[in-house]
Amino acid sequence: MTASPPSAVPKTESPEDILDALLFSVSHDLRSPLLTLSLSAELIRESVDAAGDANGVDQAGNTAVALDALKQGAEDLERMLSALTTVSRARRREQEIRTLPVRVLLGGHVVSSNVEHPEGLTVRVDATPVRELIDRLCGEDPAEIRLGRTDTHVILRIPSRADLPVLDGSPLIALARSLQLWAGTIVEDLASLQLQLARQAVPMELADGAVYVWLPVSAGSSR
Repeated sequence: MTASPPSAVPKTESPEDILDALLFSVSHDLRSPLLTLSLSAELIRESVDAAGDANGVDQAGNTAVALDALKQGAEDLERMLSALTTVSRARRREQEIRTLPVRVLLGGHVVSSNVEHPEGLTVRVDATPVRELIDRLCGEDPAEIRLGRTDTHVILRIPSRADLPVLDGSPLIALARSLQLWAGTIVEDLASLQLQLARQAVPMELADGAVYVWLPVSAGSSR
């Protein structure tokens, strides 16, 4: 007897769905063998140290060097897996996009602008990654944030108290190209925030020691 084909058209996985699944799998499933490596290295070192103490001789030698290299490799792998976890969470984080005044979004920071009536500007955005970006770059002290305006966007220039690296591409692309180089650095933080902003169609760019963000102007915002 021949089985009849399903009547419903099956769902086709999007590249985004596959990417999310891969990021989740890599960042979580590889932690188990990493933990095994780290614990094994510790047990081996304890055995070598105990044998050396019992015999009254230093038996570390090449074994200690090898164990140190193993430990360093495990720490590097942990750092890179942590970066993938950060990106995976940024992909899956729930967003709350709403309309709010720019002055509320910027909190207590000093705004420098040639725009007329900047106090009346409103944008439609999830405020959390924008505020986290400002905090990451400016710290707790007030900073001068420059504000520009087009017909469709409010442009923020956010200065950085820390030196920003010169990247070949965006932070997200730089991190994807070299986890070894950028995991655990400010580039990882910026990549996570860039991804959260990109999900809202909010561009972000590094230039002249600052970060520029284009926030969509909400309908009814002052001109």
